[in-house]
Amino acid sequence: AGGGREAAMSDAQRRRILSETARFAALQTLASVYVWATGLLLTRWLSPHDFGVYGIGSFFLGLGALLGDGGLGAAILRQKEPPTDDEYRTAVTFLLALGGAFSVSFFAAAPFVASRYGLSPREVEVLRAMAPLYLVSAIRAVPYLRLQRALSFAHIGRVELITQLVKQTVALILAARVGGVWTLVGAQIIGASTQLSLAWVAAPGFPGLGIHPAALRRMLGYGAKVQALSLLGFFKDNLSPVVLGRVLGPSAVGLFDFGVKYAQVPVVAVNALSRVQLPIYARFDRNDPVLFDAVRGATRTALLIGLPILVAMTVGAPWVIHRVYSDRWLPAVPVVLGIAGNMAGGLVAGPLFTLLQAQGRAGLALRVFSFWTFATWALVLATYAHGIEVVAWAYSLATLGVTALLLRWSSAHLGRSLAPHLVRPLLAATAATLACAELSWLPNLARVLHHPL
Repeated sequence: AGGGREAAMSDAQRRRILSETARFAALQTLASVYVWATGLLLTRWLSPHDFGVYGIGSFFLGLGALLGDGGLGAAILRQKEPPTDDEYRTAVTFLLALGGAFSVSFFAAAPFVASRYGLSPREVEVLRAMAPLYLVSAIRAVPYLRLQRALSFAHIGRVELITQLVKQTVALILAARVGGVWTLVGAQIIGASTQLSLAWVAAPGFPGLGIHPAALRRMLGYGAKVQALSLLGFFKDNLSPVVLGRVLGPSAVGLFDFGVKYAQVPVVAVNALSRVQLPIYARFDRNDPVLFDAVRGATRTALLIGLPILVAMTVGAPWVIHRVYSDRWLPAVPVVLGIAGNMAGGLVAGPLFTLLQAQGRAGLALRVFSFWTFATWALVLATYAHGIEVVAWAYSLATLGVTALLLRWSSAHLGRSLAPHLVRPLLAATAATLACAELSWLPNLARVLHHPL
């Protein structure tokens, strides 16, 4: 009887996981469509320089958010027992202290940052306006952790859908009335404030302030490895503001980031599910067939959906960018072509890195990601002088090699190979390539491959 009840609870849990995941995916898709549609208008109204300045500021914001997390969020999500009040209280106090320190530091350092990246004195105020966002991320952490622990992914999806609707609508209004980089900054501030308010409405209850030393040591013991992993990933994915911004200026950053975000559309939509996958993978042992089925389903779905879209968008980039975005973004086409391999590998690498963390292999994940980051940096620093398109190819070369290593590890860890289950998605990608060729998009590439920056 006990076994029957356990099986029934397991089936109910699986049904709930599937339901919450499906609803989360649907809401994320709606948000992504709206972001893409409004982003299309913004790229017509704003210049690459505007996006470049915003990208430089966002780089430092993202870096501070990662440094201020300490890996506490991942530590709370991974543990099997419910978090205590002391753990929540310690987490929010730790995050607020670091967030406040980063806000003050970035505000004070804005003139120095601007001088290093060729920004004007007026753009110093743009950076300073973004400084309080460090605190917003810290305050938002606790309700998000509660929702994720409760597997309430549909609540998270609704919060983020409303946030994107507000943020992007504000961006359109500001673009029409104000213009320039303040459009992006103002929308980001209002969007972050909206997300913060909605998160606390969905998961109310401030835990209070205070540091419990034992709880902090316990969370940092695991979280430090995850933190290092996140930092490596951040630096790997944000080389353009660091390298291109100082050498080629904000416009090059804007063009490179446009090419990355254009090709990233299917990857972002698919990999958004990694936030759902972490607490799910952590609930099963490596020998549980349910875990293999979950990982296999995640990677196959990512490739089946993502690869055909990626191929179509990459091969059709000259036509799409010319017709939809405007000719000012055509210099980004070589970036799209070069970065496609990076995005294809990311469709598989995302779920597999989530598996590494969820299964308690943060140390191995850190070593693999260290290799990935250093390989990317080495290739980029050796080739960036040849142009932004060569930087994109460097990203792809490093990512495809690491994806092959992750597939080998996952097969050994799960006791079964994932490779046979990826054949159909690869065939779908091949079919998409042939279909695009039939539509005569391929000949358009030669016209723009050497478009001057």
